[in-house]
Amino acid sequence: MKKIIVVLLLLLTAIVVKAQGKIVVADKSDRTTIHVDDLQDHITAHIHRYFVGFIINEAARVVVKNIVSYEVIITQGTTTDTLVYDQNSNFIRNISQRDTLTTAQKKKK
Repeated sequence: MKKIIVVLLLLLTAIVVKAQGKIVVADKSDRTTIHVDDLQDHITAHIHRYFVGFIINEAARVVVKNIVSYEVIITQGTTTDTLVYDQNSNFIRNISQRDTLTTAQKKKK
């Protein structure tokens, strides 16, 4: 009986060790909220030029695999957009989230 238990424990240990080798660690990113005044001048100039009337709500510095980018959330009324810039203040893309009203609020109009 003791031999069977020892053999089963060895098999379970081998299965656990083999399973740990297949664990995939997700890519970790470092997202740090920064003050709007700390944004680079080129970023704020771009926003004031091409997104007239929008207000900068939040800014973050994101580092993924040693690549730095900046995400800026801007709003105007019920419209919310997220702008992404690279480390050299070049505009990369606009993640648009237009009309953030809920359906209940839209029906009231």
